Amino acid sequence: MAWRFFIGFLLLITSTKSIAQLQIICNNQEIVYANSAIQYDFTSDNDFSTKALLKIQKNGWKNLESKKIPLSHNPECIWLKIPVDSILGYGNFDYLNINNPHINFLKCWIIKGDSIVKEFALTGDHLNFNSRPLPTFSYVFPVNAKSLEHCNIIIASDKRYTKLELPISFSTIQHYLDKNQQSKLFVGIFIGIILLLFFINTYLFFLVREKLYLWYSFYLFLLLLYIPIENGILFKYIYPTFPEINDYIRPGTLVLSIVPLAYFFNELLRIKYNLPKAYRINQLMLGSFIGIYILAMITSSLENYKLQGFWMTLATILMPCILITILLEAIYLLKKKIPFAAFAVASFGGFLFFGVITSLEQNEIIAQTNFTVNAIYIAFVFEMFVIIVALIWRFKYYKENSEKLLKENIEQQQRIFEETAAWQEKEMLRMSSLLHDTVGANLGFLRLETDNMPLTEESRNKIADHITRIGNEVRSMSHSFSPITLQDKGVFGAIDDIVKTIKNNSSINLQFEWIGEKEKIELQYQIIIYRIVQEILQNLLKHSKATIAFLQIIMEETLVSIYAEDDGVGMTTNEMNNGVGLKSIENLVQLLKGMYQLQSNKEEGFNISIEFNQTK
Repeated sequence: MAWRFFIGFLLLITSTKSIAQLQIICNNQEIVYANSAIQYDFTSDNDFSTKALLKIQKNGWKNLESKKIPLSHNPECIWLKIPVDSILGYGNFDYLNINNPHINFLKCWIIKGDSIVKEFALTGDHLNFNSRPLPTFSYVFPVNAKSLEHCNIIIASDKRYTKLELPISFSTIQHYLDKNQQSKLFVGIFIGIILLLFFINTYLFFLVREKLYLWYSFYLFLLLLYIPIENGILFKYIYPTFPEINDYIRPGTLVLSIVPLAYFFNELLRIKYNLPKAYRINQLMLGSFIGIYILAMITSSLENYKLQGFWMTLATILMPCILITILLEAIYLLKKKIPFAAFAVASFGGFLFFGVITSLEQNEIIAQTNFTVNAIYIAFVFEMFVIIVALIWRFKYYKENSEKLLKENIEQQQRIFEETAAWQEKEMLRMSSLLHDTVGANLGFLRLETDNMPLTEESRNKIADHITRIGNEVRSMSHSFSPITLQDKGVFGAIDDIVKTIKNNSSINLQFEWIGEKEKIELQYQIIIYRIVQEILQNLLKHSKATIAFLQIIMEETLVSIYAEDDGVGMTTNEMNNGVGLKSIENLVQLLKGMYQLQSNKEEGFNISIEFNQTK
C-alpha cells in the first residue's frame, strides 16, 4: 500500500550524485549530444539579466558531451547554449517547449554572435502565471526556426537544492498540438478515475461511518490536488496571481498524503488492536514527519532554499522509513494470518516494482519509453486497484462474518435467557423455602401460643411483638429476593444495598465504586451483573477473613467490567478450582464470551477481574 512513496527512498540514495533530467528532442527524436555543439555553464545565483548573460559569453562555455550533467540538489543554476542549426538537422520547428511547469525561475534569449535577437520575459513557477510566453501549463516559447539560422538559443533555469528535470522539446505546431492533446486526455481520464473513487468512498463513509473510508477519501482528495498541481492546471485556473502557493500545496499534497494512507492501513489491519505497540510507534513517526514538514514549509516562506532543501531531504528520509515500517508490520500480520494483510504487502510490492522503474528511468539507467515515463501513474492505478479489491473483499468478509455472528448472538441470547430463567427459578425456590421454614413456622408457633393464651393486656402486647417480628422477616426476605429488588431499585441500587448491609453487619471495610451508565441496562444483564457480584461478595463474607475490600463496576458503552479485591487469607489453586460459586461465575463469563481472571495465593489476598460485552 505504501508503494507510491518508495520512489522517495530510491531517489534519496542517489540524490547527491543524480544528474539533471536533461533531454533535448526535436519532433519526438532525441538529438546526439556529442555532435550538437551544445554548451553549458553554472552560476551561483539566479541573476538572469542581460549583464549576467554577457558575462558568461565573455568567460566562455563548457561543451556538453552527454546529457548527464551533475545538477540535481545542487546550489547552482544551469545555463544552456543550443545552436539552432544543430536542431534543424533533425527537422523544422515552431515551438520550444520545456515540459516542466515547476522550474523556479526561467529565462530564454535568442542571440546571434554577441547580439540579442529576441529576449523573452523572465518567467517561472515563482512568478505570476501570466509571465509565461504562452498561456500553457508548461513553458512554451514561440520560435520560428526558418528565421533563426546561425542563431543560438540561451536557456537559464533555477531550481536549486531540489531535483531538476529539464526536458526540452523542439516541435512543429502540429506535433505540439498532438502531444498536448494526448497529455490532456491522459490526465483528464486519470483525474476522472480518482474523482469517481473519491465520491464512492465519501458516500460509503457517510453510509457506514467507518474511519477507514474517511482516511482513504482524504488520501484520494490529496491525490486529486496533486495531479492537477503537478501538471500546472491549478496554477493556471485557480491561483494564477499567487505563485507562492505552489511552494506549500504542491509538495504538501504529495508528501503529507502518507498520513491518511498510513491511517487507512492502520484501520484496515486494525493495528491498534492487533499490534498496539506498533500502532503507538506509527503515531510517533507520523507526528515527527508532520513536524519536520512544517519546519520545511516555514523555511520555504523565508526563501531560505538551502535550509528548505535540508528539511525536505530529512522528510524524504523519514517517509520511506515510515513505509518500510508499515511493510514489516504487514508481513508480520500476514504470517499471523490477519485478514487483509496480504493486500498491504501486495500494494507495497507493486509500488516497489513501479518505483524501481521510475527511479531507474529518472536516473537514465534504463531508456525512456511510454511505460517507464508513466510508471508512476501506472503505480497510482495499481495502488487504487489493490485497495478497491481489498475494500470489496473486506465487505464480503464482514458480511459473511456478520451473518455468522448474528447466528451466534441469537444462540448466546437464548443460552443467557435460559441461564437467567434457571437462576430466577432457583431464587423463587429459595424464597418458597424461606417462607415455609421461617414465616410458616413462626405463624404456626404464634397460632399455638394464642390458642392457649388468656386474653389480657400483656398477652395482646406479646402477640403484637410476634406479628412485628414476622413482618420484619417478610420485609427482609423481600429485600433479599433479587428479581423484585432489581425491578424496584435497579442493579446499582440492589448492589449498593448489599454493600451497605455488609459494612453495617461485619468488620469488613468494603469500598464500592460504579463508573458509567446506571439506568439503561437490560434486565437480563442486570441479573447477570447482580448474580456475579452476589457470588463474589458471598465468597468475601464466608471465606476471606478480610478487613479491607474493594468492588468496582465500569459500564463503558457495551462493555461491562467487574473488579474486586481484598486483603484476606486468599486461597490455593486447588481451592479456586473447586469453589462452586467461583466456578459458576467462570461458566457464566465463558457463556458471555468474556474475560475471566482470578489471582490469589495463601495469605496474599484475592482479586478477580471480569469483562464481557452486552449484545444488543
